[in-house]
Amino acid sequence: MTARPSKARSVTLAELAVSIAVMGILMTGLASAVLVATRALPRTDRPADRITQPAETLTRIVSELQGARYVSERSAHAITFTVPDRDGNGSPERIRYAWSGVPGDPLTRQYNAGLSATLLEGVNQFDVACDTRSVTETYPGAPVESAEVLVDSYTGSGDAKNYNVDKDHWIGQYAQPPVAGSIPGLVTWRVTRVRFQAIKSGAIDDQTRVQICVPNADKTPSTTVLEEQLLNENTLTGTYALTNISFQYVAGLAPDQGVCVVLRPLGTNASCQARYDNGSGSDLLTTSNGGQNWSYYSQKSLQYYLYGKAAMPGPNQSITRTYVTGVRLALCVGANTAARLDAGACLQNAPEVLSAVWEAEFDTNPTTLDFNADGTGDWVRRDGQPFSTASLAQGVWHADCTLDTTPINSFAELTTAEVRFRNTGVGGNGAVLWINADWAGGTFAPLFAYLQLQGDGTQTLSVYSKRDSSTPVRLMAVTGLPSGFVTLRLLIAPTPNTVNVHVNGAEKGTYVYYTFAQTGSDRFASVLASGSAADFDYVRIHVGGSSP
Repeated sequence: MTARPSKARSVTLAELAVSIAVMGILMTGLASAVLVATRALPRTDRPADRITQPAETLTRIVSELQGARYVSERSAHAITFTVPDRDGNGSPERIRYAWSGVPGDPLTRQYNAGLSATLLEGVNQFDVACDTRSVTETYPGAPVESAEVLVDSYTGSGDAKNYNVDKDHWIGQYAQPPVAGSIPGLVTWRVTRVRFQAIKSGAIDDQTRVQICVPNADKTPSTTVLEEQLLNENTLTGTYALTNISFQYVAGLAPDQGVCVVLRPLGTNASCQARYDNGSGSDLLTTSNGGQNWSYYSQKSLQYYLYGKAAMPGPNQSITRTYVTGVRLALCVGANTAARLDAGACLQNAPEVLSAVWEAEFDTNPTTLDFNADGTGDWVRRDGQPFSTASLAQGVWHADCTLDTTPINSFAELTTAEVRFRNTGVGGNGAVLWINADWAGGTFAPLFAYLQLQGDGTQTLSVYSKRDSSTPVRLMAVTGLPSGFVTLRLLIAPTPNTVNVHVNGAEKGTYVYYTFAQTGSDRFASVLASGSAADFDYVRIHVGGSSP
């Protein structure tokens, strides 16, 4: 039996009319829903939205302020602050809210180095008031010097000998430091002058370098010259007389630190003859190979006088840091002053007021960090090469270049520089922190610290200033530090030209630094290894707060 094909069922006119009516009802409902949704969107010309938008904006500002790490701007109509990293790149984020103060201008928000975005139009009031807490840190002031005193001397017992100073033969004297117990409160001391018996040596055709050197452990001179003055041979005669040589910059010597006085020619000719005692006294030094090797004599002595000044603690010095504990905001959109909204934020973090920050924990590439959110890295390699992440290991940087802070900064405000570092090889200047500070009126002050590993496995930390572009002046030194990481904090106060030093959390005194005129734009701080291997655990440099 053959199946018949089925027939398609036709739609009647009545059914089509009913379908069209139903479709019309559905479309009308959909259009109404869209209209309702559209009217629910924020519009500045609707009273409800003019209330909710400002309220939501204030809530947002308060929420972000509560995570602030530090505040870099706080004015009547603007606030700029930094919050912890939000995008996982290791850098904090900078946020700025600002209003021009002109009625009708918008309230804007800037995120990092991006363009300012308008949050609210037609703003007639955006007031910012900060509640602050001041914290004063008091520390020893720069030492006050005594009158000049005789530190060490030997006048001879009669067995006097002449020593001819030439290119190979030099003579010196280890000078004992002042007895700390005899000068109550002694902090440091410095050399002011030395006097010794001298005559000319043949033709008056040379000069003698009179040097003050750091002694080695065996009291022989090291290659570290603290200061050098020249003695012209043409001022000497053929008769022995006391020659006076003055020094200005051999300062910051520890109470128990002696020095070596060295006489050596400037040129290749004999430059003078000095008198020494061959049978009594102590601490004479001689070399017959131009300083390559020295001999120390415990029962001989140069005939000399060494003078100096003792430094006693001066009046305490203090600085006051400012922290933001709360922010009060007032916002009004439109001309109706009754619509003003007020809000407040209690900042549990109490962020410090700072103008600039550089930090590197060395758990990531430091040249990618951007604390100031200017769109460029806070640290750059001085040689312009890419930073090698292979030099980072477990949060430590094995220094393979010089890292400089960027952008340039005058460091003319209170500046705190802290570094944790170590020198892992003997030689050179070791692990170095350098900061060109206090740029003002055409002068500046280079301040730098050398952490140097010694042959006995200890480390010596020295802090220097400069009296001119080529002459370093050691302000202080700490010897016998262990071979591990050492923490150094420099607190630089430009107003009195002082730097306070903490080593491993211990107070090490306050020192006056030198300033001098300098051209160029070397307005940066640096960390590096110089002449031997060095490691850095972290470096932090904060500028700003309140001045002393």
